[in-house]
Amino acid sequence: MIIRSVRHRGLRQLIEHDNPQFLQRDLVDRVRKILTALILAEDLDSFIADAPQGWRVHRLSGNRQDAWSISISGNWRITFEEDTGYIDRLNLEDYH
Repeated sequence: MIIRSVRHRGLRQLIEHDNPQFLQRDLVDRVRKILTALILAEDLDSFIADAPQGWRVHRLSGNRQDAWSISISGNWRITFEEDTGYIDRLNLEDYH
């Protein structure tokens, strides 16, 4: 899939410049694995099918029903919206 827009500055730096400076050190390895899997996936269905259970990939509800969430660690999540093979509004959030 193709990342079209990134909201989180640290994720943008990691993707564009391989610079993890703006991410918490303990999250960097898992974030890299998730981003790699997202980028290499043909589509969202194949990403979900291949994702480890520990990532807890799921669609959000309520006013964010168009967004997906992937667990990183504790309260930290990668969230994004998907539109026919494109990833939009990729974000790193302290979710709860």
